[in-house]
Amino acid sequence: MSQDDRETSLRRLYWITRTGIAFIWIWTAITSWFFYPHAISLEWLRTLGLTYQTEQIFSSACLLDAGLGLASLFFASRRLWQVQCMVVITYSVAIAIWLPVFLVHPFGAITKNIAVLACLFYLIVMERR
Repeated sequence: MSQDDRETSLRRLYWITRTGIAFIWIWTAITSWFFYPHAISLEWLRTLGLTYQTEQIFSSACLLDAGLGLASLFFASRRLWQVQCMVVITYSVAIAIWLPVFLVHPFGAITKNIAVLACLFYLIVMERR
């Protein structure tokens, strides 16, 4: 494989990864707001200790997720990927501590974040190019 072919492959992988990350954030916002029962999400937030203005926190989290997804599509930057890493880590640590059942959930709701972080680290590296 030539250097040009490698560069082309890396560029394609960058766009596939970037689009995939955008999809995850946007789909999370859509499913959280429109399809998943709000009462369950609000109860999880209360379990995390967020008992004041829980509805506003939930709405803000949905908007944050949608915003991160749209930013992934239109405003990519190393800073954006770093912010997303911090959000994923914060969400994951909070859930691991206060909702540990998700650590052993068969669908890997939290453990899949390891792969998401790997994709974000790839995007950080590629953004330098």
